[in-house]
Amino acid sequence: MHAVSRASVARIGLYLCLGMAIVVFVMPAFGHAVAVWSVDEEFSYGFLILPLSLALIWWRRDALLASSARGSWFGLLIALVAVALTLISRRTGINALAGIAVSPLLLGIAIYLWGWRTGRVLAFPIGFLIFGLGLYRGLLNSLGFTLQNMTAIGAGWAGYALGLGVEREGLVLQSASFAFIVAEACSGMSSLLSLLALAALWMYTTRGTLPGRAAVLLSVAPLVVLANTARVTLVLVVASWLGQGAALGFFHGASSFVLFGLAFGGLLLISRLVGCRVANFAPQF
Repeated sequence: MHAVSRASVARIGLYLCLGMAIVVFVMPAFGHAVAVWSVDEEFSYGFLILPLSLALIWWRRDALLASSARGSWFGLLIALVAVALTLISRRTGINALAGIAVSPLLLGIAIYLWGWRTGRVLAFPIGFLIFGLGLYRGLLNSLGFTLQNMTAIGAGWAGYALGLGVEREGLVLQSASFAFIVAEACSGMSSLLSLLALAALWMYTTRGTLPGRAAVLLSVAPLVVLANTARVTLVLVVASWLGQGAALGFFHGASSFVLFGLAFGGLLLISRLVGCRVANFAPQF
């Protein structure tokens, strides 16, 4: 009995030391991520990613406890690859790479300590961290500009079709009564990234065919472009009827909720059409 007690204390001590080592090792990745979330409004949803991951682990706690078994040495290999990626990140200054490496590091350690079944239960909650830790500001310069341009083209065409007399020059939409620039904040980038994370979370909590689930994820980008185009078009309509000042006031801010609501509603509709249903999460191994 005494020997068992000593072994238990030693194991707890090992876990505590390992946990502190992990915290120290991944802290720079979390620190950089928090800086990105704080500075760029498009990435502010990142603050929700860690709490959601922890909530998913708590939600699957019964399956997690039942899954514990003998660990696998292959998990150590996964963790070592993640460590190598982190070192490369610090050498090259590519901070997002260190953020991405956090997920395989934690997953590899879990597999090494408790086996593949535990790894399977933790795979999505840990992998979900990439939606927050893998962000980098360069996304706003490349993908963000593409979304701006697509939104400007779509809203320009829609405004012209509605008889608003809209003319487009690059990212500028103008008529006799207004002139707008489809700025970076109006690109829909924040909705695209947050909706991708939400779609992944929704797919985790539902069950359906692989093609159907893939269709839901692939629909995110088109839905965001269409919803953002509708949002900017509504701003143009308000500006045409009530003046540019009215369009840039309360309605401009409120239209962000319209954008996300339209895109999320479309996501749920497509999910239903392809037969995805909420899963019953009994322990599965």
